Amino acid sequence: MHKVSGAIALMTIFSTLLALGGCDRGGGEAVRTAAPAIPVILGEVTIRPVELVLEQVGTLAASQEVTLRSETEGRVVGIDFQEGRPVARGAVLVRLDNEKVQASIGNLQAQVEELNARLQFRQRAMERNRPLLAQELISPLEFDNFETAIVEVQAQIAAARAKLALEKVRLSDTVLRAPFDGVTGVRTLSIGDYLRIGDPVVMVIDLDPLEITFQVPERLKPKISLDQAVNLRVSPYPEREFVGRITFIAPQVEIATRTFQVKAQVDNRERLLKPGMFARVTVVTETFPEAVTVPWESVIQTERETYLYTVEAGVARKVPVRLGQVTADWAQLFDSALAPGAPVILEGKFAASDGIKVAPKTAAAPQARE
Repeated sequence: MHKVSGAIALMTIFSTLLALGGCDRGGGEAVRTAAPAIPVILGEVTIRPVELVLEQVGTLAASQEVTLRSETEGRVVGIDFQEGRPVARGAVLVRLDNEKVQASIGNLQAQVEELNARLQFRQRAMERNRPLLAQELISPLEFDNFETAIVEVQAQIAAARAKLALEKVRLSDTVLRAPFDGVTGVRTLSIGDYLRIGDPVVMVIDLDPLEITFQVPERLKPKISLDQAVNLRVSPYPEREFVGRITFIAPQVEIATRTFQVKAQVDNRERLLKPGMFARVTVVTETFPEAVTVPWESVIQTERETYLYTVEAGVARKVPVRLGQVTADWAQLFDSALAPGAPVILEGKFAASDGIKVAPKTAAAPQARE
């Protein structure tokens, strides 16, 4: 009997200890489920001027170029240019043999002089006979013959002068001149070559200014205007930026690409740029003098949304954002309710969630570069 009572007492004590132990474990779990504040490093919202920039590509071309062609037949007697060298407008480039044309001009000039002399003789004869007509010593028909002869000579003079003018044009065509300031192309002629009408002589290219054509998305149509500045970079001069001005905006949008064509002229007085060069074009389409920006490191982007975390009273708060201009260092925010100076989480952003406690740490100061 006493043994049974002792066993029951031991079981009671053991049950009590188990119950107390269970309470201790429950209390321990409650302590562990209280999540600690996660360490984070903060940045802040800043205000800065921001430019929205369109980046496109294009190929440089001469604003004007022409292949001079012979406008008359003749043998080349003079070549007065060097290929690839600058030439001024009106400079003589090639001369053709003009002896036959000069002879024809001389003959026609003599003919005009002879006809003028004949005209004067006819006019004097008519004036001498005018009193005789008044005295009825000659008939009106005879007097009309004097007038008719004068008209015939005048017609011959007009025809001779027309031929003379044509020959003078042919004479000017034997000298080919540069139509504008530019640079000559490859020389393909030699002294003694015979040119026919339409044969190519030499190309003249205007290198200043050059022209570049590029496409602009239709949504930016209101942001592009004539005389707007553009900047260019080319691979031969990666550190150099060239400046141009928009000179043409296509009135229609291309249906296939939903873009429109824009042309700009680029200053090339130093002759560094060449037609055919590939160029990267940038155009400032909009300026925000006081844009809201955050460090790019604070932004989180997924397929569904773009957001960041700010901190309020030691608690992370998720803030959806809409981005504007983005650089390697910062991102512009559109329609943001964040005030300048508001904290945003940089390091620790992926461990954060809305409503979680955070413990900001001081970011290590960047080391100065030597």
